[in-house]
Amino acid sequence: GEDLLNMSAALSWPDSIKSVVPLRRRTWNVLGVGLEFAPCIVLYAIAFEWCYRTSGNPYSKAIAFEAARNAAKAGFNATAGVGFAQASFADDEDEDEDGPALVPEFKGGAATPAGAVGGGVFNATEIADKMHTAERSLPNPLLPDFWAVLALAGVVVLNSLIWFIQRWSIHVRARVQFTKQGSLEAGAYAHITPHAHQGAAEIVKIESSKGVAGQVLKHVMYQRQKYEIDEAGMVVSELAMPVGLPMRVYASHCGFATEKEMRDAVAKYGNNSLHIELPSFSAAFKKQILGPVPVFQFFCASLWLMDEYWKYSLFQLFSICMYESSTVFGKIKNMQALRGMKKAGQPIKVHRLGKWVEVTTESLLPGDILSLTKGEGELTVPCDALLLRGTAVVNEAALTGESCPMMKEAFTGDGASAEEPLEVEKAHRVHMLYGGTVVMQHTPPATSSGGLESPDGGCICYCVRTGFSSSEGKLVRMIEYSQEAVLSDAKEVLALLFLLLLFAIAASWHVMEKGLREGKRSQYELVLRCVLILTSVVPPELPMQTAVAVNAAVFTLFKAAVFCTEPFRVPFAGKVTHALFDKTGTLTTDKLVCVGTWSAGTPPEADPATLANT
Repeated sequence: GEDLLNMSAALSWPDSIKSVVPLRRRTWNVLGVGLEFAPCIVLYAIAFEWCYRTSGNPYSKAIAFEAARNAAKAGFNATAGVGFAQASFADDEDEDEDGPALVPEFKGGAATPAGAVGGGVFNATEIADKMHTAERSLPNPLLPDFWAVLALAGVVVLNSLIWFIQRWSIHVRARVQFTKQGSLEAGAYAHITPHAHQGAAEIVKIESSKGVAGQVLKHVMYQRQKYEIDEAGMVVSELAMPVGLPMRVYASHCGFATEKEMRDAVAKYGNNSLHIELPSFSAAFKKQILGPVPVFQFFCASLWLMDEYWKYSLFQLFSICMYESSTVFGKIKNMQALRGMKKAGQPIKVHRLGKWVEVTTESLLPGDILSLTKGEGELTVPCDALLLRGTAVVNEAALTGESCPMMKEAFTGDGASAEEPLEVEKAHRVHMLYGGTVVMQHTPPATSSGGLESPDGGCICYCVRTGFSSSEGKLVRMIEYSQEAVLSDAKEVLALLFLLLLFAIAASWHVMEKGLREGKRSQYELVLRCVLILTSVVPPELPMQTAVAVNAAVFTLFKAAVFCTEPFRVPFAGKVTHALFDKTGTLTTDKLVCVGTWSAGTPPEADPATLANT
């Protein structure tokens, strides 16, 4: 145990994630069922045996109770030899909340050797027929004892909770289904936890492949990002791109020289694509409907359905499905908007195997030498590239919000500057073209400057980062995995729910105690009432009511010319005390046109003066 802790402490991972824990799936299972359900299997056997053993007891007790009660009311004269009880029905003197109850009355007849009750004997079949005729409630002949049924229901609830909690909490699933180990081994798993508001934790499988020298290369895929694992399984690092090398290495590079280098680069980096697969509606709906809130709502609706409020229950179930469907449609729509950031592949010239060839932008690899040429249409930079020859003017508003065009110059340094490592985001930013930015114009390099010459008059660039590792890819991942609900005042909410739960427990205790004392309702009805009281602490309609309120607030904001991109933050807007706005370039574009002005002293609600009168 201590050695395992020391080895886990020696693990290292990049700053972009919070923690990495190596796991191995537990092998203890029976017929594919994990042993976490073993206690439930034993409890199921005990509960079913109890139900089987007590099956029919409530029915027999009900028949005997009715016979004994009516035999006492009939005033049997045991000394007169009255033995056979023939049941007829009359109004009971005791009226309950539902009105006068019909109870069987007995008249004397010939004595038979049936079971004696209160000095007489009775015919159970005839009593049951009379009770059904009088529409009196009678337990099912196969119904077990109340406590046996309650025990079986408790086992079902326990089994469901074990399954659902493992689905709702990744940490519980990691503790139950996996065991910790000292290093990240091929075929095992890694429990990766991100920083706050950067997505959800996941348990991902460690993949492996053969390297050039026959060594085992291990990696994991998390949030569309590839993380490499060293041979010892102790160091996790982001996919190594050709960043941080001396500047002279980039200046002298002429592209891939052999087919083997290209194949190794394809295996390591993959395609230069921001492809995001859209989940099917059925899969997304299943994931949404199995969340904690919908499951709680379905549970409450089933309780009302058992209490004969079937119209209300069916309407509630329909409302839940419609609400969750709208949520799923919204998520799919957001995914489609992210897919819209992906640009279609365009032909581009790259220098490979000592010559210029044409490939698509999706086939670009880190280490490629490419030629960027702005034609008649708009040219979007397909990757993060270092400008080696030529100049360009780019619009980086898509990444930085800065509407002012930026001038990019080729790296021409020598001497000490040639030995400096490449800093993509800082020192050498003026030489970098970032993926997703738009080239407004470019100047091809002079033919007398030496080095590679562009075949189409474009700028010569070195491909540094591609795919989701590029600047555009990081932005897409940030948008996709930061869309999570924000928890606020969790302690206050839990304290309020605990207070309401205390009142609900007190009310349930009172209902159960009074109901058992009066005996007007069955034990099943009393338990159902108590459970309904407990679940009413959190009304199942609350999520739908909150959604309606949020939608109304978003519509009101829209009418006020305020567009809300994250509606789930609206309920917390009431706590806002300060509002901070970024510089103008973030909120506007470079395509604004002045249509009028306001002079000093003009009321804000007045129309602006036209440019002709200014």
